[in-house]
Amino acid sequence: MKRSRFRSLDEWKAALLALPDDSYVELLRNLLGNIKTPFHKPGILEDAVRFLSQEAVQQTIAASIHEMDHKILAGAALLEEPTVQELWQFFAGEWHYLEFHERLINLEERFILYRFSQEGYRHLALNPLLEPILGPFLADTSPLFPSMPWEGELSGSGGRPRVDDRILASLVAVVLEEDYGRAGRGVRKKVLHTLDRLFPGLKAPSLIDAFRGLGLFHGSAEGDVTGLYPDEGRLRAFQQLSPWERLVYGAAGFCCFGWFQGQELSPSLQGQVRTYAGFIYRFLGLLEPSRQYPRVSLQRFGELLIREGIEPLRSQDGAYRFDLLLEALELLGLLEPAAPGCWRLVPEPRAPSKAAGPVLALDRAFSLVLYPEITFEDALSVAFFSVPRNQSAGIAEVGLRFELTKSSVIRGFDRGMDAQTMLDLLNRLSGNRLDQSLIWTLQDWERRYGEVSLHKGVVLTLAEERRYLAETGPVASLITRTLGPGVYVLSVSKRSEAVEALQKVGVDIIAQRESSQREGSQKCTSPTGKAGDAGECQRYPALEQERFHHALQDLSLSGAAQEAVQARIEGRVILDESQLAGRVIRSETFEAQGLDYVGKARIAQQAIATRSLLAVWWFHPEEGSKHTLGIPEALKKQGGESVLFLKPLFQDESAENSTPEQRLSGEAGSRKAKAPQETIRLPLGTISRVRRIKPSFFGE
Repeated sequence: MKRSRFRSLDEWKAALLALPDDSYVELLRNLLGNIKTPFHKPGILEDAVRFLSQEAVQQTIAASIHEMDHKILAGAALLEEPTVQELWQFFAGEWHYLEFHERLINLEERFILYRFSQEGYRHLALNPLLEPILGPFLADTSPLFPSMPWEGELSGSGGRPRVDDRILASLVAVVLEEDYGRAGRGVRKKVLHTLDRLFPGLKAPSLIDAFRGLGLFHGSAEGDVTGLYPDEGRLRAFQQLSPWERLVYGAAGFCCFGWFQGQELSPSLQGQVRTYAGFIYRFLGLLEPSRQYPRVSLQRFGELLIREGIEPLRSQDGAYRFDLLLEALELLGLLEPAAPGCWRLVPEPRAPSKAAGPVLALDRAFSLVLYPEITFEDALSVAFFSVPRNQSAGIAEVGLRFELTKSSVIRGFDRGMDAQTMLDLLNRLSGNRLDQSLIWTLQDWERRYGEVSLHKGVVLTLAEERRYLAETGPVASLITRTLGPGVYVLSVSKRSEAVEALQKVGVDIIAQRESSQREGSQKCTSPTGKAGDAGECQRYPALEQERFHHALQDLSLSGAAQEAVQARIEGRVILDESQLAGRVIRSETFEAQGLDYVGKARIAQQAIATRSLLAVWWFHPEEGSKHTLGIPEALKKQGGESVLFLKPLFQDESAENSTPEQRLSGEAGSRKAKAPQETIRLPLGTISRVRRIKPSFFGE
């Protein structure tokens, strides 16, 4: 059950009353003006409740909320009371942390957000007094997931060949035909050249990695040659999926293969593949084909699903492998690049129905063209005894070319197919248009194939007194060939199927000596998810502040005090003229720069005393101007100059000068909070600007 977006009024009051007296008075003074001492904390809080409950004040607060406020509030509601770190991770890539932190403090000063402690962590929550005016902002999550209309063709593939069932079947044929790699040296150059020639524009080796991640193929080495061999059970399960589900599971397989660093599917990873597929299916369900999304929106959709408990790509430092996910979705053609820095959802392909006419043509005796209408089951069957070839001009747009060769047909015989099965399939798919020379050649190859044999597979041996078992129904149905007295080749891909058959006829002790052959099965189940909505960003009404500025002029304050009140007005902390009447103004200086060495030292000392964050702009002799946000530890005299010792909060501050467009597209980097670096030493003379960052009233 989804948690309410607002805690109770009593919980809000308890969070405020738990503040230290100094913080409590300062926060309430921002709202109520001067507070007389001695004071009664609960009584002051009731005054704040009455003030914030006024309709005019609430309408002013509503008008004061602009786009950045809206995003933070909607994000806090969507993530259901996150910690500051969790909310920052959600927005990383759009703002610098300094912008985010100061806006968060501002929302607390305006009594819109507050923090409460739970299980040792500080969580963000929304003021329940403001529920009537905040509700519409929280319901509109469109600013969190910016997007633009897509005006191109909805069925295109961005100029790249689209991965479809025929492409997948073609890749299977290549893998079956070639020795795939060399031990310790990766994929053979010959294979890479073949894949590049047959599938220009596609990352075919990566697609094969996706197959391996699904366990459709596994590696087996003979000497220094590494081959890939199919898992019949998983291929049959993969065959039962819809075309769209095959692409989703392919992306899941690629993620799994990449996440586990090339480790092929094992029984312990089978559940992980289903988790990946479920994540991807739900992720795609949040997108609309008619819109294009910047990287930041896609990344947030993934973060949202992870918050719901789906964590297949979460790394040890708390970040998730978004780049791996994006690569997988592009690889399988589920997402495609649109405008620069944006992607769009590729519409779900239609599943081919049983075509009324031919779906395969024989333009020469041994040359086949597979049309888009062919089903994956039929395309895969053809691929088992043929090889893909270079496409003739124009043919690739409507069909894919395959060729029957002696080696490919023998490969089909090795898989248990006979010539008549191949001919029947080709006859059905071509509309009874087989060439007689093809029929004769396949039958001749089959005759010669039977003259000399090597056998590989599950072999059953029965002692003389047990050979009667070969005639029982469960066992007899599995025997494909008798090699000698009591020696049989079975038509199963896994020993477990043979064991099950023997157990059915009463055998309770069965020898199964270990071999290097890997076995397993993966049932591909269809993941489920539902689509979400993404809307247009709304315009925000301008807050009428003119009356506050007029009231400020009437106060006749000193320069520093006037600047302090001016900052509160512009920060939208002032909601009513009554907050200005007779108040004692506490002016503070937060920044110093240039040649003001005394001011810079004072700001640094204040930050050390209050344990505030410090933003420092400084010059590095080799790297030039730099900006660092960190925790000041000390200001010491060394060698005749003052030196600031600062522990950086982040490892990467390189995006400080990035444009808003770069931040929105994600080009500026993730800028997620990481473990602080080692303390750096900054002579005060190298610092051009220093700024103390106001801490939260509620503590960090």
